[in-house]
Amino acid sequence: MKLFRHRITQNVIGLGILLGALFCIFPPEILIFRQWAAYGGQIMVGYVALGLLFLVIRQDKLTFVSFFSAALLALFIKISSNPVIQLDEVSGSPSIEVAQLDLDGLSEPYEQLSILENQPADLLVLQSLDPLSVRLLRDSLLDEFPYQFGTNHLDQALWVFSRWPMGVYHINDEPEQPEVAGLLYIPELKDTLEFIATYMYPVFTRADIKGYQSHLQFNNDIIEDRQHPILVIGQFNEVSWAPDIRHFREKSGLQDSRRGFLPGLQDLWDKPTHLVFFSEELSCTGFHNKVDSTGRFLGISGTYQWK
Repeated sequence: MKLFRHRITQNVIGLGILLGALFCIFPPEILIFRQWAAYGGQIMVGYVALGLLFLVIRQDKLTFVSFFSAALLALFIKISSNPVIQLDEVSGSPSIEVAQLDLDGLSEPYEQLSILENQPADLLVLQSLDPLSVRLLRDSLLDEFPYQFGTNHLDQALWVFSRWPMGVYHINDEPEQPEVAGLLYIPELKDTLEFIATYMYPVFTRADIKGYQSHLQFNNDIIEDRQHPILVIGQFNEVSWAPDIRHFREKSGLQDSRRGFLPGLQDLWDKPTHLVFFSEELSCTGFHNKVDSTGRFLGISGTYQWK
């Protein structure tokens, strides 16, 4: 094509592709770049498609730059989540299954109940609940999950349901930062597991960035004072490779349950912002996205065993 015959044009396009990848890896503290970086998985796939296009039209330099940038993003996303490719093997040690479901958009209580029937989780975190349906859900889940704590607000509720005895030492019922932190007593182990179930308010303005970082720092303070293994579960409204999440993991010493991210056709524009972090005393033997019968994303689940 004539457009790509000029060296200046090739250089400008190649530089733009490379800068696009670098802005995903090192996004400036500017909202538009934070939003761009959040779609690193989609950009990676787009670069592969661009590379194939340039290959067909015989633009060797642009083909190389596109594939190189895609590989750079793939490696970065992988390292920024969990660099270990395979999940840990099941060893027979006691384990706990955790599920975190976001029920936003499920306005009918009975629709929510149908989603929650026969949940295999030992610890169930429900977010974006309609406060009017909380009582019905609590009563319906009481036999399976006799231990229940949560926060209610006019906009949304966050509740934690456990099969095991549970105590709570921190509750935040602010509408923008609902959070529950507490202890689970595991009879099989005669031991205790700590947890934080959180909802991180999405960043829309520069002021939100400070609030987001402050919330993460508060959770870091809880983690630093922990006396037992800990799980941090929630909707973080940031991807694993976001600078704030990477800093949170580095400071807390927790590991991410995800093993990278590759968007598919059904979830092409989705971002993996539902996350579970775990401490070094635990290992992750399973991690899955949870979807309903129509393929709609509901949340995540993970299985964690004591080492």
